[in-house]
Amino acid sequence: MALNHKSKFLFYNIIIFCSGAIANLAIPPFYIFPSVFALGFGIYLITLSPSFMKSFVSGWFLGFGWFTFGLYWIGSAFMVADTFHKVLMPFAIVILPSILAIFWGFACVFAKLLTKKKHSSIFLTVVFLTLFEYLRAKLFTGFPWLMPSMTLSSNEYLIQIFSFIGSFTANLFVFTFSILPFILISKIKSKYLIFSSLFISMIILLFFSFIRFYNKDVNKIDEQLITLVQPNIEQKQKWRPETRNDNLNKLTKLSLQKASEFRNVNRIIIWPETSFEGTIPNEMRLLSSISKQILKDSKAILVVGLLRVENNKLFNSMVFLNSNGNVIHQYDKVHLVPFGEYIPFRKNFTTIANFFSNQDFSSGKITKNFTFKGFGEILTLICYEILFTEEIFSRLSANTNLLINITNDAWFGKTAGPYQHLALAKIRAVELGVPLARVANTGISALISPYGREITKIPLYESGVKTVSLTAPLENTIYKKYGDIIFIVSILFLIIINKMSYHKIMKE
Repeated sequence: MALNHKSKFLFYNIIIFCSGAIANLAIPPFYIFPSVFALGFGIYLITLSPSFMKSFVSGWFLGFGWFTFGLYWIGSAFMVADTFHKVLMPFAIVILPSILAIFWGFACVFAKLLTKKKHSSIFLTVVFLTLFEYLRAKLFTGFPWLMPSMTLSSNEYLIQIFSFIGSFTANLFVFTFSILPFILISKIKSKYLIFSSLFISMIILLFFSFIRFYNKDVNKIDEQLITLVQPNIEQKQKWRPETRNDNLNKLTKLSLQKASEFRNVNRIIIWPETSFEGTIPNEMRLLSSISKQILKDSKAILVVGLLRVENNKLFNSMVFLNSNGNVIHQYDKVHLVPFGEYIPFRKNFTTIANFFSNQDFSSGKITKNFTFKGFGEILTLICYEILFTEEIFSRLSANTNLLINITNDAWFGKTAGPYQHLALAKIRAVELGVPLARVANTGISALISPYGREITKIPLYESGVKTVSLTAPLENTIYKKYGDIIFIVSILFLIIINKMSYHKIMKE
């Protein structure tokens, strides 16, 4: 029995949905990069849609497949917190992907709208998907997680691309790369010329990326040591008053491992985000005692993630303590997670907001980067803030020698979430050419070089401590020098390619 039009359209979109889902195999923790062609197959099918509405629906299905399977781990947060909120888990893992998929749906509509009749919209679809991914990273505080460019973090050579073009242009690279085989089977008469132009451009970029990593110059600074402390404390155990002393003892014991080997040397010991149950200033006496116990000489400091209360405001903070037990620097998280650390429009929907939490975190103020003798300037980031390249870039200076990112991925269990979070941290280090120390409660903690290499790592859900020499930052990267100019030029390049294909068709 033949399928009717509605059944055919549904089946068609199920295939597109599956294409988006399969493409997730190209991102961490799977790293099967050829899976990215599934994304291109979905884009190709969308360009065959006969109407604006069907283009939107098909674009939405592609995005829904991509975001549903890529962000499934968010549901783990509802299960970790053993409360009535777990009933909301199914809604979270469906509603968020549904909203994010709208960006892709509108991208496909705009591409269709600006494409001449009887002409393929495949190039404009790639252009608008890239532009709408840029918007997704900016609008409503931004959510640049799971951008297609994450697929390039799967390989030490591929990740070098970010040093040349940055994350947003890398989205264009991935979208374009994914459609290359489908250009050859399309009805574009100039397809061989276009394929060659795109393929050669990509090969050149890949060649320089290979050369960059092959000729890497990693300069280790033996007199600058970084100690990563990963306690591996389960989220349910972390906030129980009865386990507080055990948790603190575990953190302290790990920090004191081989302490006699690191005397009279510049050293930063880093604990994860919200390291233990407690708040500042209530815990100042305790913090002072702990730092005096752990830090054996004046050249070492301790970095602790802890909640801070001031004038009834709650902050997610990071404090730097010296061997005298004094706080020498304090940083409050600036870019908060919507629905995780605050409820948007709380004043307008008080009852609903209070259902989730009684109090929002407050956003900190951007302050001058901390400078520590023996290390130089240090830029601090808490958890989610590692996603936002431009915000980090605005705080970066020519003297920044290290990025410190503390986080707590215990919320997401043994899922893809922590692997993706680590990949985003590696991308930032490569983009900016600055080493990054990442410390997570349950993992994955790592010291990352400016080339994206994990100098050392503590695996997921393992307790441990690692002390290694810091690497020097690079003088510059192409992306750091030119920024979004590269993004604009790359978009214009693909628009020109689109025009070339159109005029060639008209001529023939």
